[in-house]
Amino acid sequence: MHDLINDIAQWAAGGLCYRLEDTMGDDKQSNISTKVRHFSYIRFEYDGIKRFENFPKDVHLRTFLPLPIKESGYLTNYVPNFLLPQLRYLRVLSLGGYKTIELPNSISDLKHLRYLNLSNTSIRSLPKSTSSLYNLQTLILKGCSCLTNLPERIGNLVNLRHLDITDVNSIKEMPMGIEKLKSLRTLSNFVVGKNTGSKIGDLMNLEFLQGKLCISGLENVLDVEDARKANLNGKKSIEALTMKWENALDDIQDEGIAIDVLNMLRPYRMVKTLFIEGYVGAKLPTWLSDPSFSNLVEVRIDRCGKCMSLPAIGQLPSLKYLVIERMAKVQSVGPEFYGEGYLKPFQSLETLRFEDMEEWKDWIPCGVEYEEFPCLRELSIS
Repeated sequence: MHDLINDIAQWAAGGLCYRLEDTMGDDKQSNISTKVRHFSYIRFEYDGIKRFENFPKDVHLRTFLPLPIKESGYLTNYVPNFLLPQLRYLRVLSLGGYKTIELPNSISDLKHLRYLNLSNTSIRSLPKSTSSLYNLQTLILKGCSCLTNLPERIGNLVNLRHLDITDVNSIKEMPMGIEKLKSLRTLSNFVVGKNTGSKIGDLMNLEFLQGKLCISGLENVLDVEDARKANLNGKKSIEALTMKWENALDDIQDEGIAIDVLNMLRPYRMVKTLFIEGYVGAKLPTWLSDPSFSNLVEVRIDRCGKCMSLPAIGQLPSLKYLVIERMAKVQSVGPEFYGEGYLKPFQSLETLRFEDMEEWKDWIPCGVEYEEFPCLRELSIS
């Protein structure tokens, strides 16, 4: 930001905003007014107690924000254990990037909290008391690789709109009660549980989901009716959908059930990106080749080891990017790939990649010269 714009912004904010930029001795810290509502500071690799120990005790902060939020470092335990419980009027709290291992139960005292960012921390679990933050709207846990579960009573967070657990791969299932989060807009990953865990049908009530959605653990879906209840076709604002079978070699799910489940998980026709990984069925669904998916730009199919043929996706009008990986039983690519009638297949395709197709022997052209792949710019077979 230009210095002049920064000065104007500081002037407009008056005494409500305060940004701490240096290591700050006690004399400087005492200049923080009790009228300050929004506090940010330039973070260092080690943010020790001296930066915070003389913080005014009667300040009613709304925002506590270290900058930049993507940097990593270490934060004194004084902040979560002693300072934050005093800031009961906080609306926005970020501890993202710090090597924080746990939060105190006193986090539940921040009843007014709307936004909580714990991304890229070393946190292993959230305190049970987190579920009493009834006003929380955004919970960001992206990159928390040590996190193994979400709060048991997550259903109490009835105002939650955004739950980001991207790259949190240690979570084995979603907690019971997630179907109560009817205001949810963002859900980066829904992990289907085993046995008494969360069911895919719990997605039924989350009708306002939008943007990107990943559904993983699909090998645990043993009831086709439960997949129907998820009602993906009714979620019209989802633009990117990923469907993952994590343990395809365990044969938890019968092939026939897998086929029926994927048929039931047909997304709304306006989806733009589709990724299918680890599917254990012998054939891919017919809806994948439906030209009504007029907005579908990117398709990735990976590790579908029992499929003997590729899907008939040549007639998808907007498809530009196609990746086929690790489909070990496919021996021939031909008419079934181009789609019904072979009418100018892959008219918009620009990138086509095949990887690890171990048994592939033949590639049969569609037979009409210059009609297939007219826009292709990149072809990779590896």
